[in-house]
Amino acid sequence: MRLHRDWFLGRKHRLVVIAAILGGLSVAMLASGCDDSSERKTTAALASSAVTAPNTITVIGKATVTSAPDEAVIRLTVESDGADPAAAMNVNSTSVAEVMERLKAEGIESTAIETANVSVFPNRQYNPQTGEENLIGYRAQNTITVTLKDAAVIGKVLAAAVEAGVNNFSGPVWGLRDDGAAVAEALAQAVADARTKAEALATAQEVKVGGVIMMNEGSVEMPSAQVYYESYDLGAGASKVMPAPISPATLDVTASVTVTYGLDR
Repeated sequence: MRLHRDWFLGRKHRLVVIAAILGGLSVAMLASGCDDSSERKTTAALASSAVTAPNTITVIGKATVTSAPDEAVIRLTVESDGADPAAAMNVNSTSVAEVMERLKAEGIESTAIETANVSVFPNRQYNPQTGEENLIGYRAQNTITVTLKDAAVIGKVLAAAVEAGVNNFSGPVWGLRDDGAAVAEALAQAVADARTKAEALATAQEVKVGGVIMMNEGSVEMPSAQVYYESYDLGAGASKVMPAPISPATLDVTASVTVTYGLDR
């Protein structure tokens, strides 16, 4: 009977341990699954580890730095129709070649011009009376992207492209060629923000913030700024096109960090 009792107590002890482990896993899973935000997941993980590291405080610091763009990308498309695919493609290729020569004449380097898409597809017309679609020919498209470093020439380049044969364009999309300085500044300000938050919380509890125990970089976001100007069916050389007024946008670089500090009581 003693052996049976010892075995039962041992089995009961094992069940308690297993239940405690599963309970801990459930709490951890609920903590990580309650919010899809990576920052909150990081905070939850650090807060969990703080159980074994008392006298600490974990905060998230954020900062946004505004920068002026140093490049712009525009998309230029030439659409051409033909009775068959070959005819449409031949007309389109000739027009695109003229557009590219015009761009180079405007001072655009070949390395700044890139083919983005070339396509040929049936051009069908819907008849609302019969409900049928009739093939009326084929359409060829060729889209090129142009990367410009000088915002002052964008309007002039767009006007020249339309005069040369572009009948569909969009842009500019503003961006940063080198975002290193802006990202570094945003991270530095995010760290300062984290310290400010930690000190505010510590002061409320009449303790002092000590040194950094752990620091993790969070997200760094730099969305592009986009402005669209579009023109259709103008025709090559149909008229003189006035350059569109272009005003550069600003770009916001946002960074976040998660910092754990020690507390001095």
